[in-house]
Amino acid sequence: MDLELPVPQPAPTVAWLRAMVARFSSGPDHRRRRALAVAELAKIDPAELRRRAAETSCSAAEVLAQTMGIDAGEAVADVARAYHPHTVSDEAADQAVGRLVDAFGGVTDELTAARISLLVQSCDATTALVANARNHATIEETLRDDQPLRSTRRVRDGEVVLVSLDGHPFGAGTHECPGQAHAIALAEGILSRATDQ
Repeated sequence: MDLELPVPQPAPTVAWLRAMVARFSSGPDHRRRRALAVAELAKIDPAELRRRAAETSCSAAEVLAQTMGIDAGEAVADVARAYHPHTVSDEAADQAVGRLVDAFGGVTDELTAARISLLVQSCDATTALVANARNHATIEETLRDDQPLRSTRRVRDGEVVLVSLDGHPFGAGTHECPGQAHAIALAEGILSRATDQ
């Protein structure tokens, strides 16, 4: 009698994450993976994020993780520093990916990767948005006059290239950030902490 053996899952590493997310994909893979991220964001009310961010001392990524039902601890920051193709991963970052996979149910599939990518991409960018916004009257003014990210990197034909984001604080085209409302809500919540005290 033939027994069906389970297909082994790939190891949850930074390399696995990069290979599974919309950000570093194109064509049908990008569209499918982006749709997963968009569907996850649709479950999260930006107003709830704003409220949660205002009522805690946690980082933007930690607030988002809690809203998504997990406790991410320092794992998101550990992954974020090694997420982009021009950075070098290490064992600590790979272990952090493993902890996030476990927190989301332990399955190394595209949905888990999409969820982790939302956390990682909220980490440094939202922190930079908050830092810049402290020097401006509104988030809108910040995004117009002092956007936190001026460029991003893309892989084209196997080469990492620098792409200008001037005038497009959340990117543009097929890779435009789908979490703009959520990032702004997190930033507004964090900024309100100082004014409420």
